[in-house]
Amino acid sequence: MKFFSKDKTLAVISKMTKKRIALFKDGEFETDNPKLIEKLKTKFRFEDKVVSGLASFIKLKKEAISKGVYVKGMKKIDLIKVLK
Repeated sequence: MKFFSKDKTLAVISKMTKKRIALFKDGEFETDNPKLIEKLKTKFRFEDKVVSGLASFIKLKKEAISKGVYVKGMKKIDLIKVLK
């Protein structure tokens, strides 16, 4: 998952260990670590690799319908979970 920061170079320090857990270069940081992803999601703007290609709700809905997993009234987040 890719995270974005307004600062071009930013180091994120863990409160518990006082060690650097993320280093943003040119305002971007990419990781696959699930624990780190959950921590950074709350503080930084992010782009999920899976979602980036399927950004619009209409595209997600069409894909879910074609796979037969669409239920009327589903939200975008539900569609993303079903299609993963």
